[in-house]
Amino acid sequence: MPNKPIGATPDRNTAAVLTHYDSNVHYLVEHKMKSLQRIVFVILFSVPLFIIYAQDNSKLQGAWELTSQKIDGQEKILSGKRIRLITASHFAWVRQDTKTVKELLGKGTAHDSAVAFHDVAGAGTYKVNGDTYTETTEFFYDPQNLGTSIDWKIKLEGNFWYSSGHYVHYKDGKKNEDLLIEEVWKKIE
Repeated sequence: MPNKPIGATPDRNTAAVLTHYDSNVHYLVEHKMKSLQRIVFVILFSVPLFIIYAQDNSKLQGAWELTSQKIDGQEKILSGKRIRLITASHFAWVRQDTKTVKELLGKGTAHDSAVAFHDVAGAGTYKVNGDTYTETTEFFYDPQNLGTSIDWKIKLEGNFWYSSGHYVHYKDGKKNEDLLIEEVWKKIE
């Protein structure tokens, strides 16, 4: 087949090959653009969703006082005072029953004085993922709960923190109770 001069009209076979090549290139470019558009779409819409569903830990930080508590649906009469302190990554809570402390201290014995200040406390780290607040216990008055985690469903409304979660109590290393705890905390600082 003789060489055709540059600029000459291609024959039918050459034209068919070039048309097929052009359509393949066009398909590949169009396919790549659609893929790129999908990636950009996912990025643009997933980042705002992540921001919406990720709880802002700064709203949790501060001092909170327990105002009400239900255990397995039954309202619990709160004795004493319970305070929860939240930092950027850690929590601590302490409870002290002032009435009991005064009664024990009034007895005037060394034993009662020591017992008076043996109240309950817990501390550790926490993480928030959407409406789930997870505490991992590092310090606790009952050593069987060390290293355990509790997932709480939470809702913040103004200065109130509503939470509900299952507290598992262990005895001799075995699961003894699984209690549904619902709490309302009020921000005090």
